[in-house]
Amino acid sequence: MKRLVIYFHYDAQGLLDGPCRFAVEALLPLAEVFLVTNGTLRQDDHVWAAEHNVQVLERDNVGLDVGAYRQALLTLGREQVASYDELVLMNYTLAGPVCPLENMFREMEQRNTLDFWGLTRHYAMQSRRFGGSVPEHLQSHFLAVRQPMMRQDAFWEYWEQMKLPQSYEESIICHETRFTDYFEKQGFVWDSYVQTEDLKAIFVNPIMACPRELVEHRACPFFKRRSFFTPYEDELRRTDGNAAKDLYKYLSRETDYPVDDLIQALLKDHTLSAMGKNMHWHYLLPCAGKTAPEPWEESDLCLIRFESPVCDTVSQWYLQQSAEQAEKQLLQIKDLFRRFPMLGVAAPELPLWPQAIRANYTQWEKDYTWLKHQVTVPLDNEPPLPLLAGWVLVRKAAFPEGIPAVSNIRDAWLLPLQAQQNGYYSATFESCAQAAARAEPYTAGVLKSGEIGSVAKQLGRLIKHKILR
Repeated sequence: MKRLVIYFHYDAQGLLDGPCRFAVEALLPLAEVFLVTNGTLRQDDHVWAAEHNVQVLERDNVGLDVGAYRQALLTLGREQVASYDELVLMNYTLAGPVCPLENMFREMEQRNTLDFWGLTRHYAMQSRRFGGSVPEHLQSHFLAVRQPMMRQDAFWEYWEQMKLPQSYEESIICHETRFTDYFEKQGFVWDSYVQTEDLKAIFVNPIMACPRELVEHRACPFFKRRSFFTPYEDELRRTDGNAAKDLYKYLSRETDYPVDDLIQALLKDHTLSAMGKNMHWHYLLPCAGKTAPEPWEESDLCLIRFESPVCDTVSQWYLQQSAEQAEKQLLQIKDLFRRFPMLGVAAPELPLWPQAIRANYTQWEKDYTWLKHQVTVPLDNEPPLPLLAGWVLVRKAAFPEGIPAVSNIRDAWLLPLQAQQNGYYSATFESCAQAAARAEPYTAGVLKSGEIGSVAKQLGRLIKHKILR
């Protein structure tokens, strides 16, 4: 089958990262690839594209993916596009493949009664954000259209008359949730490659809610990059919060997909707080009585102490205890760095004392404006690490230009952020006893989070943080 893939790409710095190249290279034995990017690629990316016979179309960043697909189609023209047996519109927000693509294409070729098909589907729901009643539809991150449909006026009129969206919500409303229903009403037959009908009553968006299930048991070759940085509060509204971690474990242990390369690529564009929550970059130190880990080379790590801001007397007491535990915990913490090569900075979790947690946020708000001018990674209202205890352990390799001088907490915020710029993540740790103490109030907080008063309080706190910033 003669196949054309229009691959949409966007990066604020014009970088075609490793995961994007990996996906395109996997497609090339099965299709010609036309890459359309909302921006200007770097010179080395143009060289790579030329070496792989990938045609590139650069355009202004308007209309999101919808505008990119529309311009690519109109640039290529009706006659050229319709000369292919199949057209695939694919979005860089998919990562993979994690298994051979030949299997998917071969299976779908045998289903020759289909006019168009997609990788996955989203089930019907009600959503004011996306225009009210959202029908069941193929997800626009991967849509395949066959030649008979490509030759129809209806297909080209759809794109020629397309309104360019100005937001993510408009993109979903004017294209993703509309495409399937629009062409089904025209009499075209469709289906998805990944079958999830049995999950319909559980998850409206299976590729986000249970990506490991789709990859491991339903032969889905791709997953969403967003799995690793989606707002964690959204995850807790639809899942148990373990989707990203479960997916990562499966990919790293059971597949050849270079998932750590993807994590490094995501770190430059997404906050540590968002990725840390989804990936659960929080570790428990071995309980008392467990065998101590083997010693770690002292030259690889550095213990950094710094002055902590003055807090209330109770917080100060707990934080002082934490600081005094540093030397005793070093051997266990060093083992974390041995086990997790991308761990750049580790800090003790705050004590379960509300004033200490509040003080950490207050200090972050105070230093935020200064910090955002010091680093290139994005920041939000969540501190990258709790640093009130006044000490952290860092991996020297995470600072190829040298570990910055640290004397106070404002300096210390730079440690996880600079490590992030260099492709390393940061994590917190605590004892088993501390974690057990945290569990009960956390559970109570989750149960109360659905109450109207609690929601109003959270909204008020968010507004306060925005105003202060």
